[in-house]
Amino acid sequence: MMGTSINPIKTSSFLSPLYCCSSSCQKRMTTLLASTSSLDNYNYSLHFLFSSSKLLCPITFAPKLPRFRFRVGSKSRVFCESKTQEVQIRRCSPLLEKASLPSNGALVSDEWKAVPDIWRSSAEKYGDRVAVVDPYHNPPSTMTYKQLEQEIMDFSEGLRLIGVKPEEKVAFFADNSCRWLVADQGIMAMGAINVVRGSRSAVEELLHIYNHSESVGLVVDNPDFFNHLAGKFCSKATLRFIVLLWGEKSCLASDEAQGLPIFSYKEIIELGMESRAAHINSHDARQGCKYEIIGSEDIATIVYTSGTTGNPKGVMLTHKNLLHQIENLWDVVPTKAGDRFLSMLPSWHAYERACEYFIFTHGVEQVYTTVRNLKDDLKIISHNT
Repeated sequence: MMGTSINPIKTSSFLSPLYCCSSSCQKRMTTLLASTSSLDNYNYSLHFLFSSSKLLCPITFAPKLPRFRFRVGSKSRVFCESKTQEVQIRRCSPLLEKASLPSNGALVSDEWKAVPDIWRSSAEKYGDRVAVVDPYHNPPSTMTYKQLEQEIMDFSEGLRLIGVKPEEKVAFFADNSCRWLVADQGIMAMGAINVVRGSRSAVEELLHIYNHSESVGLVVDNPDFFNHLAGKFCSKATLRFIVLLWGEKSCLASDEAQGLPIFSYKEIIELGMESRAAHINSHDARQGCKYEIIGSEDIATIVYTSGTTGNPKGVMLTHKNLLHQIENLWDVVPTKAGDRFLSMLPSWHAYERACEYFIFTHGVEQVYTTVRNLKDDLKIISHNT
């Protein structure tokens, strides 16, 4: 798989944007942010600014429109004032979010332009087939192809709501699970770039990767892992937010996490679900957005080398790099709908990742296992095949 080495990474900057959302989304965001201790001291709290009907978040246009206001009293008067209507730029995976685009994406082809586009095709072909089984996390999870597609879009929308912008890097340090897959694809689907690594790397190495990639926030496996990172990260890195894939926020070390907006996986999903419903059902919300399509040459992910001869170096992989693997692995791994695969190699490894994407385009059921459970799971799968 060909990629481009980075040293260091620089990206274009973005203005703070306007994001239209429902009042229920506003209330949920307000509650979540209020639950974060010492938020007043948080430098990035200005990313969460509310108007009476909108949540402020990336890039805006501001055409001036007249507005009439009536004052009721002993003498009625009419005022005419300028009203700024700000337009949010939404970057999206074109086929995946086809239904949200103007005219329901009538001009969007069925060709994959970005990796997350594969989920629309697979949901249409294999909708009620089981896509993933994750028996060893709490709670154990099973999702069909339709459910997985929706979860990815909800996670992606949730990231938009907490202020993640296209082309920003999000450090993603976690191990194999169905939520790893959702987060990975959710980050890509809104035009951001994930910077991946597993939880077994040294803290200093992860800190180098975070700072070198200029990541803005951190998605981690669970509270215990973040507590392990917190001492170094909170003092030597700029963290805009934390997302926990598993576990409860109450298990975080309170002193280390003080002042950081922290979101659980469930909170991101619920925020995204509510916002997507409001966006799809509101013509005004759609008209208030300018859509940009993720291109095949856009960077999808950054994978860092092992660092055996020095500091790890980042390799930038585009959507086209990954799609090439997806479209050509059939010659190496012929498969068909209904086959079952065990996932044990780290999902963030380039080969495992490409293989996983590939099998999901053919209706395969992926079962997550561990070294401890591999032998028993192989017996179960062999018996049921």
